[in-house]
Amino acid sequence: MITFENVTKVYHDTVYAVRDISLVIEKGSLCFIVGPSGAGKTTLLKLVYGLERPSEGTVSVFGSDLSRIPRSRLQAIRRHTGFVFQDYRLVEDWTVYQNAAIPLEILGKSPLYVRSRVWRMLKWIGLTHKVYERARNLSGGERQRLALVRAIIHDPDIVLADEPVGGQDETTARYLMNVFYKLHRKGTTIVIASHRSDPLMDHARIVRMEHGRILE
Repeated sequence: MITFENVTKVYHDTVYAVRDISLVIEKGSLCFIVGPSGAGKTTLLKLVYGLERPSEGTVSVFGSDLSRIPRSRLQAIRRHTGFVFQDYRLVEDWTVYQNAAIPLEILGKSPLYVRSRVWRMLKWIGLTHKVYERARNLSGGERQRLALVRAIIHDPDIVLADEPVGGQDETTARYLMNVFYKLHRKGTTIVIASHRSDPLMDHARIVRMEHGRILE
């Protein structure tokens, strides 16, 4: 489902974010990309989502080389992919409902479907009591849960998560990781970048990175 072939990403001609990476992540996998800050984990996820292009090599998702496809095809691939960003990427002046609904509205879903799906997902994640609250007023744990809802509300085949429990307390971290595990059990391909260990790793494939390279 996700294939890296001899991928290198260089910034400003001298800064190597990833170096000569070859990696295959199969459909339905639960995969942790682990390593210290600066290891290249975030760049790896951005390459999968098409936010970055490799300086060398190819990144393929659903069989398509992301460097060669037209923008319309990339957008189609993103409709089947969710991204939980480390900095949330919420619209601060929008309500919880509006932030959760926007992916479905972009896809052209009917207002009735959007309303039903948003309320169901917010109930599942425990945010119905905040539905009309502005995103800027949420706690860190609530913001992370909302970011997760927005990433998965359109039922994607792939979910990418960049440090999804970084800075969260142990209870919130356990709750979020349990959500990822449920998605994995449902057949979703999950790729999580993390610098911390977690019990969920016992059920996952571990890819260790350092200085832009895969160690094991």
